[in-house]
Amino acid sequence: MRFLFQTAAVICLCFVLGACTASTASTHTEQPVSGSSQNYDNLNYYYEFDDILIPKELDFQAGDSYTLDNRKFRVGIMKFTGRVEIPDLLQFFINNMTKDNWEKTSAVKGKTSILSFEKFNKSCVIQVEDTFARDTVTIIAVETKDGSNSETNLAK
Repeated sequence: MRFLFQTAAVICLCFVLGACTASTASTHTEQPVSGSSQNYDNLNYYYEFDDILIPKELDFQAGDSYTLDNRKFRVGIMKFTGRVEIPDLLQFFINNMTKDNWEKTSAVKGKTSILSFEKFNKSCVIQVEDTFARDTVTIIAVETKDGSNSETNLAK
């Protein structure tokens, strides 16, 4: 099942990258996260997906981001830039994805670091590029919707 889900995610990403049906993320949902040591101006937030927390130091890049939403799945490619210490940024994602019930499936650390997470009907890859001027974070998330179970569709 994991192989089928990953294959479906790659196919979905090809559609999105082809920009045939992609649209920019003009309707987003920012949901501030409360914390005892944070004030309202300095809150981390959720963007497009309500279980992927974004650190407040990163700025959303609408021109480089896409979402595709249909009746079977939702795919988002979201880009953020900012200046953050890479080890702290990676630890932020590992800690907060775990809090939002994601399971880390793999991690590659280097000049370009990649974290991979999964849930029952979701998959997420977070790529962090350490560049001279600004760090770039690319989040690719895929969510299958009710009735689109790969094993069920495979049997048909």
